[in-house]
Amino acid sequence: MMNMVSNPKPRAWSQELYERAVEFHGHGGPFMVIGLRMGLYSLERLDAKGWFDMRCRAMVRWRPPDSCVIDGLQVSTGCTTGKHNLEVEEGEGVAAEFRKGEDSLVLRLREEVLLRVRETLSEEDGGGVEELMRWLREAPVDQLFEAA
Repeated sequence: MMNMVSNPKPRAWSQELYERAVEFHGHGGPFMVIGLRMGLYSLERLDAKGWFDMRCRAMVRWRPPDSCVIDGLQVSTGCTTGKHNLEVEEGEGVAAEFRKGEDSLVLRLREEVLLRVRETLSEEDGGGVEELMRWLREAPVDQLFEAA
């Protein structure tokens, strides 16, 4: 008999969630944080339990650091490539489509946010990364994403 999760996925940011994501991914970073925030918001908006009652299609450049979004999505929603409820498509920018039954939500990272992330990561000293990640964790969702 399979051991199934019975509690819904948490829908709010927590240090525990972040630490689980770091353990899963191997390190913390801005794109992983973006994936975590996208997933958390999708669970809330679609009133999804996570793991099995939703699907996700991520559209990103299929190479690090952009593809790190995928691991954030997996940790936050429970959608995984192994269960085939997470698909990845090569795309420009960072976006994800979430589906629960007939309901859907598309989140696209705002262009100005993507530019800020890329600029910060390209800085020689890397000093702004922690500040950027703090902002990505705390910013209102509408400052990060366009939703449709």
